[in-house]
Amino acid sequence: MSKQSQSGFPAGLNTLLTSYVLDSITIPTFALNTQHEITHWNKALEKITGFRAGDMIGSKDQWKPFYPNPRPTLCDLIIEEANNEVIKQFFAHKYRQSNILENAFLAEDFFPTVGNGEWLSFAASPILDSKGNTLGAVETLTIISEQKQAEKELINSQQKYRELSTLDDLTQLYNARYFFSTIASEVDRCNRYSQALTACMFDLDDFKIVNDTYGHQFGNIVLSQFATIIKTNIRHVDMAFRYGGEEFIVLFPFVIAHQAAIVVDKILKQLEQTEFKTTSGQFVHITASAGLASYQSQEGQERFIHRTDKAMYQSKAHGKNQITLAD
Repeated sequence: MSKQSQSGFPAGLNTLLTSYVLDSITIPTFALNTQHEITHWNKALEKITGFRAGDMIGSKDQWKPFYPNPRPTLCDLIIEEANNEVIKQFFAHKYRQSNILENAFLAEDFFPTVGNGEWLSFAASPILDSKGNTLGAVETLTIISEQKQAEKELINSQQKYRELSTLDDLTQLYNARYFFSTIASEVDRCNRYSQALTACMFDLDDFKIVNDTYGHQFGNIVLSQFATIIKTNIRHVDMAFRYGGEEFIVLFPFVIAHQAAIVVDKILKQLEQTEFKTTSGQFVHITASAGLASYQSQEGQERFIHRTDKAMYQSKAHGKNQITLAD
């Protein structure tokens, strides 16, 4: 059983919080009097902190299990009737006011010195007599490390799902599904604010022949390398998508087609100059055709995409490995 201080603490406190009651609950708990001296330190708290009640009761060392240097616990601040600004100085944005008890506060934090490092949720509230006078304060603690780990795993899982749902596995560019949601918002932005937007459709030339001749594994290498070439040449505000098969689309916000064509020309030249080595040791050069279109006010995304696609096919028809700007 935990010891109780013999230092003349208020009788009301001793009545409300007996060591017998506190030692019978599994929630780590301690209590302070108005002089910030520990009056109760239960067995559950002994177990998680390693600090014995006999050493803690009667002292002002409530900070020791949790912090490297002396500082107020949430319980201390409750006794001082600290306002939100004072509490924020010590607990930043890790605390909130209780919705259940008036003048009670809740907080969460990671404590590296508790066990092997634990996340704790802690709540502190004042102990009042029948007239509303403060006799002290009580603080309870709950280990929430498993909950925090589960939250972290959930966040990681959600992030992975978002990536899987928006990224193409092979090229790590955005996929076609994400393209259609993006183009809708970009077109809306253009319609609202009359801002420029250019789209470029790329299609690798004779790619079916490449796959049939050298195999799909070689074709995948080409697709992946072309995606890398695109990513290394566009701005961080530009967005690149694998549209399907050997087709790629890049959206260039805030620029017109003639400006975007400078970047597209660099991409085509770098691809043409890249040597792809087959399994037989042969070096192969690949080219692509491109079509560019600037968004025309209120034309809508379907017509915009159609004009871009049509410009790309004009490049194909006129000899491939070139850029065509849509009318």
